Amino acid sequence: MRTFFSCLLLCAAAAAQIPPCFGLNHTSANVVTAVTTFSSSGQNTLAWQITPSVPLNVQAAQVFTRNDSLSGNYFMILELWSDAGGLPGARLGGGTWRLVNSRPYAWQGAALDQIVPLAANVPVWLVWIEPGFSTLPQEPGGVTTPRAYRTASGPWTATTTGAPKLRLYCGIVGEWYSWEHGPSCAQSTGQSAALYANEVPTLGNTNYFLEATANPSGAPVFAVYGFPISPVPVSGFPAGCMQNVSIVAVSLLFAGTGTTRGPTCAGYVSVPLPIPANPSLLLTTLAAQAVPFDAGSAAPLPFTPSNGYCITLH
Repeated sequence: MRTFFSCLLLCAAAAAQIPPCFGLNHTSANVVTAVTTFSSSGQNTLAWQITPSVPLNVQAAQVFTRNDSLSGNYFMILELWSDAGGLPGARLGGGTWRLVNSRPYAWQGAALDQIVPLAANVPVWLVWIEPGFSTLPQEPGGVTTPRAYRTASGPWTATTTGAPKLRLYCGIVGEWYSWEHGPSCAQSTGQSAALYANEVPTLGNTNYFLEATANPSGAPVFAVYGFPISPVPVSGFPAGCMQNVSIVAVSLLFAGTGTTRGPTCAGYVSVPLPIPANPSLLLTTLAAQAVPFDAGSAAPLPFTPSNGYCITLH
């Protein structure tokens, strides 16, 4: 366990959110009133073309939206795609998060399943997949960019331009008083599980949870709870896999297999971490790590842990 004073230093350094390394229409809370349709043919897929002016190594993405119409387990997905003649070409990486219909209009999103390098002045597409009845993440009167959509797994179709409210991060996305700690490791697919948060860790939030994306679909996932430690390799795990968290408690979860319509979503796990309304816990730093089973790994212990993720209770 880190000492009390080192934890205080970490908390001070991580109190603020990491800034985005690219954004569009992202400096205000202005958003259109338009809401997507809930189609009988399934989830909706929209995309906006963006062109960073400098090279980026993107690890997470957010849009400004909400969905207060759907109750139950529904999800959103953000992906980065290459450009192919003015339409999305090939998927480069993506991540999933769970809808909370009590959440107001907010920046929300996910860590990506792999680092996506973007070249300067080369267009790419941010793809948003959602279940329906979601606020369109566009700014009225904002900077517009080409837009496209697709139905099911059909071809992409260009549509009218839109002014997307989006942010890309060159680190794992996190809310205030929470931060990434230690590395993740590659699965047999080349992707890496990622652990992150979309809410502030506030005393009394008994519904607080962390989110793990890019786990193998349907796989068992151990959620490890404890405190941040210096990353150490684990004997028998694949090369490069680290333990980033001391083991105080462990729970067994299972990665989803469905779509954004639920009841689960492929590769996604919600990691519950209820926070009691106990003032004595103020400024306590906790950590967690997701450890999915990777059936395609040849390692003696085929588990590929995510990054660690720390929160300081406020």
